[in-house]
Amino acid sequence: MASSSKRHCDEDSFEMSPEKAKKLFDNGGILIVLNLPVGTVFGIDMKVYQVGDKFLGLKMIPPGLHFIYYSAVSKEGSVAPRTGFFHYFAPQEIMVKKWDSVNEDLNSLAPTGEERQRIRENLQDIDRNLGAYPYQTLKQWNRLTCNISESLMHKLQPACGVVNSVTQLIPLSYPAKESTEPDSTTEKRFQTLEDKYLPEMKKVPGTEIRFTEIPKNKYPEGSSAAQITMYNMDSTYVLEQLLRSYDKEEDIIGELQMAHVCFLISHVYDAFEHWKNLVHVICSVDTGLEKYTDILTTFLTILHYQLKEIPTDFFVDITSDNNFLVSTLQVFFENVKSSSASEKFKNFAEKFRKNLTATFKWDFDGVPDDEQPVIVEF
Repeated sequence: MASSSKRHCDEDSFEMSPEKAKKLFDNGGILIVLNLPVGTVFGIDMKVYQVGDKFLGLKMIPPGLHFIYYSAVSKEGSVAPRTGFFHYFAPQEIMVKKWDSVNEDLNSLAPTGEERQRIRENLQDIDRNLGAYPYQTLKQWNRLTCNISESLMHKLQPACGVVNSVTQLIPLSYPAKESTEPDSTTEKRFQTLEDKYLPEMKKVPGTEIRFTEIPKNKYPEGSSAAQITMYNMDSTYVLEQLLRSYDKEEDIIGELQMAHVCFLISHVYDAFEHWKNLVHVICSVDTGLEKYTDILTTFLTILHYQLKEIPTDFFVDITSDNNFLVSTLQVFFENVKSSSASEKFKNFAEKFRKNLTATFKWDFDGVPDDEQPVIVEF
């Protein structure tokens, strides 16, 4: 499917009549998975399965972006870390994967045109072994991914083609020889043990999600002390630097969605950190509020759906630490209130604020002083 294809965040859910089921079967993509061990955890988008002995894959996959993921399960029942990949399915596309028992991974097989045609002609023979795509979750999935274009997916997905929940590491250097110097403090003793026995590690090249780097320079060169203080409170300059990294401005929302999906479904903690950083940049825009109203409106809509998918206790455990979302959004709401943005946008932001307060009981009027933006002093 071309990267310019448009999927709408408010797409209606499907009612599965026999006629619609036949149309989806004829037009949908097919994922055939060979030799997948019984008991393997296997998922697509928002739906997770445990594989039975007759499972051969999925049918009726709607054209567009999907995330396929899996975890091997041992005989004792322990589940391996989650691995997955993004793929834009074209209409009637047939993808074939085969389980590699040595590496506990799925290898791609590339059927020829004749093989694809033969598979399609014999679909009725394996139809009972193909699970239907879970259309009841499609609306939910589209709301979380509607701004991720095919080109952006290829740009951000790891070069190796798969997303791993556990960071892949290799030794960068090995410990030096044991020191003969006496260890004078407890801290030094622990540090010495670490140096002795733990090698310095780095990520395996090509395995990291290629998120856009947040600019480290928050202000233009030659800025005065007063200007530096202003730029540290107003992220408009950083946002504009970020936007120059994309083919189109709305790709920043697509990257926000991809980061969210990668930590929500693929359990990648680095993706959560990147999501937080992007939310902080967008919410800290002040002087650019009027200029970027369209991006900010889309951002609030997407954030609304993202927060609906995260378990409430997640905010208690992680997001509420230092009141990240509360303090960040409080700054945003204050900036909107004092801006020259349209009344339509101000009313939209106020409605969003009230919804958050009602849903999560978050107080945006009483953020402690120590969580206010830091003023740079010289």
